[in-house]
Amino acid sequence: MCNYIYRELSCQHHYHLVESWCSKYIETERRCPPTIVSKQYWGNDICSACRERQHPSQHPWAKLIQPPAKMSPYPRQVSAQ
Repeated sequence: MCNYIYRELSCQHHYHLVESWCSKYIETERRCPPTIVSKQYWGNDICSACRERQHPSQHPWAKLIQPPAKMSPYPRQVSAQ
């Protein structure tokens, strides 16, 4: 069985980190059911999704990007006068 670390963040989200792969995984590259060998609580950290919700990033270049003007499917014909 592969050994995993269970890490919980202060936002209540959690994830599993691989501490070590077992020999079966090394041979087959198929994951085993996780065996939690350590639990960690990171009380000062939040996940990136929650961080983005709390402090949305302001993209300064967004104002500079303008969508292309709507083009007609037929080219304009200019009369030669």
